[in-house]
Amino acid sequence: MTTMILATMNCIKLTFLGILLGSNTSSALLFQKSSVHNSNISRLLRNQKHIVLSGATTTIPDSSSSVKKIMKSVQARRPQVESGLRYRSDDWFRNFVSTPNSFVLRRISFHLTSNTLLCAVVMLLRKIPHFPKLEIPLVGHNLMGGIMGLLLVFRTNSAYARFWEARGVWSKTQSTCRNLSLNVMAHLRPHSPKSAKRFMELLRAFPNALCYSCLCGNAELSSDVKQVLEKYTKSRSAAASSASLEPAMVLSYLMHQALHDAAIESSSSSTDIVEAIHLTEMTHDINSLVDALSSCQKIARTPVPMSYSRHTSRLLTIWTGTLPFALIGQLGMLTLPVIVIACFFLLGIEEIGHLIEQPFVGDRVGDPVTEQPDETTNGVGVNDYDKAKIKKLTPLLQRAAKTQRWDIGLPVCSMAENMRAEVNEIEVMAETLSSTK
Repeated sequence: MTTMILATMNCIKLTFLGILLGSNTSSALLFQKSSVHNSNISRLLRNQKHIVLSGATTTIPDSSSSVKKIMKSVQARRPQVESGLRYRSDDWFRNFVSTPNSFVLRRISFHLTSNTLLCAVVMLLRKIPHFPKLEIPLVGHNLMGGIMGLLLVFRTNSAYARFWEARGVWSKTQSTCRNLSLNVMAHLRPHSPKSAKRFMELLRAFPNALCYSCLCGNAELSSDVKQVLEKYTKSRSAAASSASLEPAMVLSYLMHQALHDAAIESSSSSTDIVEAIHLTEMTHDINSLVDALSSCQKIARTPVPMSYSRHTSRLLTIWTGTLPFALIGQLGMLTLPVIVIACFFLLGIEEIGHLIEQPFVGDRVGDPVTEQPDETTNGVGVNDYDKAKIKKLTPLLQRAAKTQRWDIGLPVCSMAENMRAEVNEIEVMAETLSSTK
């Protein structure tokens, strides 16, 4: 049944493909060679080889790969975070026709299929003569619907609160890294250049170390973090003793040590009160990084209580599973599509709560793919991954590998790389400005 639903949605997508491809122009797509005598979509694609877009003719090759590319091009519009572009109300059509490509739909497909088959069985049994009517009053679902709605609202609200808290922590971390970079290059470097250089190396590695902690060790530690730790934990005994600590914690200690060495390196630290104040402020900033690490660990390693999640799941399963028995007497053959739509939205809301409960899985980790999709192409290339390599990932990283940035959480890997690059740019800028004096 679910396959039939997906096929129907694909038919709608292909039927309105011309409108989608011409969404940025005033003229719609016109299909030539319209010698189509039935509604078979495959035959339609074989016949329609030319598409006119605002007067320009484009040729579509007759191959299954071309059909797949067309299908993948019909995606919901993606927000461009860097340029400030957000979702728009006129994206409703793209959002609707891209439903078969929904990651949430794939996640709930088994539960949705089970409810659909159960509904189909109830409808078939109703057609058997003299078979007892499997009907129950609808009043029970009306009474329990409000309770279920409250449970789902609380579930998604609590998950989104974790997402927003995580975003605030990373925003604070970015601000702290900027402050430290500016203070080190402006105030520490002039009188303690060696310690300042070491501090900047440690600070550049911190965002990736924080990303590693947010992913709970599911991903490999970044190579630049490994190099920095190997460089500044000189003895094997020191490296072994710090192995049980989070890499971000070790980097925080090494940054404190760098500030201590900077005070020793400087000949004026004991007499210049302004220099002492700057060292104190940078110490407080390092403590803020440690606070960010603790906050990320709290979010990543504290789930919503299992009893609440299970109770919500059980109630939702019973409510949706018995819904066909309550509707079959009033809706008849319309029961099946109503059940499919209702279950899709209700189960999808619950699944979204599960997904964003771990808010740090927002982009791909490492290089498990053969082609990185471009967000500006509305997700073309999402399905071009090397599936064999994805299967070797942990379940958490598999979830990230099948989605795009910001789909189900914060893209912490991309954010960490952006912070690292920004710290490096601040260092280069300061050195350039100093050399021009």
